[in-house]
Amino acid sequence: MKDDLNSAVRRAAKGSGWSVKHDTLVKRLDGSVLAVHPRRGSKGFIEVRAKPVAWDQLLWSILQISGNDKMPASFHFTGAFTCDTPALMHLTIADTDGHDTVAIKMLELAARCQGQTGLWSGYSLNDAIAAEAPNQPYRYHMTQVIERIAAGDRQSANFICQQASSGALDIRKSLSSTDNETPPDARGGRPSKTFFELAQLWMNRH
Repeated sequence: MKDDLNSAVRRAAKGSGWSVKHDTLVKRLDGSVLAVHPRRGSKGFIEVRAKPVAWDQLLWSILQISGNDKMPASFHFTGAFTCDTPALMHLTIADTDGHDTVAIKMLELAARCQGQTGLWSGYSLNDAIAAEAPNQPYRYHMTQVIERIAAGDRQSANFICQQASSGALDIRKSLSSTDNETPPDARGGRPSKTFFELAQLWMNRH
C-alpha cells in the first residue's frame, strides 16, 4: 500500500519542482529545506516540516561527519544524522481518500506552504515545538542546542547540554560519535561521546 502512495506522489509531483523520496515531497528554498509527508505512525494527517540547511551542517560539524553536505535535499529528513523538527502545519485527510487524492492534497499543501515564507523561514523553534500535536518535546533537545548555537546564544545551548548530561531532561534518543581531536588510547581507539558532550566540546573550540 505504501508503494502505491509513493507512486502516486511521484506522478503528482512530476514537473512541480518538488523532489520525491519515498512518500515525501521535498524542496530547498532560500537556505531552508521543506518537506511534506503523511504523519509518521498515524493515519489521517499530512504534515509540513522545515529547517534551515545550516542546522544540519552545524550538526555534522559537531559530530565530525564529513560528506553529508553533498547529499540531496531529501537527506535532511530521511538521513540518520539530521536534526528533527516539529510539524509547522498539518492537513486532515479522510480515511476514504485514495492514494492519488492524498498525493494531490500533498502537492497542494506544498505549493501553499511554499508561498507562506513566514511559516518556514525564521520561525520560533520553541513555539513550534509547544504547538505541535501530539506534543513530544523530547524529540527536539538536540535541535534546540543547534538552533541556539546558530543564533549565537551559546549560554542557552550549554545549559541544555548540561541538563541533558545530568539526566534532568527526558532524552529518549541521542546521536553519538567519536571525538577525533581526543588523543587515542593505547589501543588506538577513541571513546564514543553523546551529541551533548560533543556540542560542548565544539563550543569550547570554535
